[in-house]
Amino acid sequence: MSTRVQIRAAASEDRAAILRIWHEGWHDAQAAWVPPHVLLYRTPEMFAHWWDASAPERFFVATKADEVLGFVSVEGDEVVKLYVDLAARGQGVAGALLMQGEAVLVDNGVTRATLYCTLGNTRAERFYRREGWVVDNVIADPVWLPDTRMEVPVLKTLCFGKALG
Repeated sequence: MSTRVQIRAAASEDRAAILRIWHEGWHDAQAAWVPPHVLLYRTPEMFAHWWDASAPERFFVATKADEVLGFVSVEGDEVVKLYVDLAARGQGVAGALLMQGEAVLVDNGVTRATLYCTLGNTRAERFYRREGWVVDNVIADPVWLPDTRMEVPVLKTLCFGKALG
């Protein structure tokens, strides 16, 4: 089922919806792959801190009837984040957001884009492959933790690439 959405630049009034979608989406996609002590630092407040520190990234939201259904952010040559509200999945929102992210990169002169996806996040892996992205390599990605005395887990992460334009 496809839903017609509007894509626009994120505005300050979208902050709460973006944070909720990001927090819920991260836990849905990532929580199974990290040790329990990492989850202590994936709170709504931590996502708010990351949002406040994300000035270089460009965020765009998908909306329908003024409800934020998801968002995408880009920076440099990368699609950095792509999250869709759990209730809006399977409706074409992710595809519309990814197209927006790719278009922004093309407008910025990017000819080959990258994005990263935790190995094992099969839903996202299938989606990116279906959208024409290919795995260039697999990297060992350390998980951010605020306390450097803690054991830092490393996740295998797929580095996807796609020629644009």
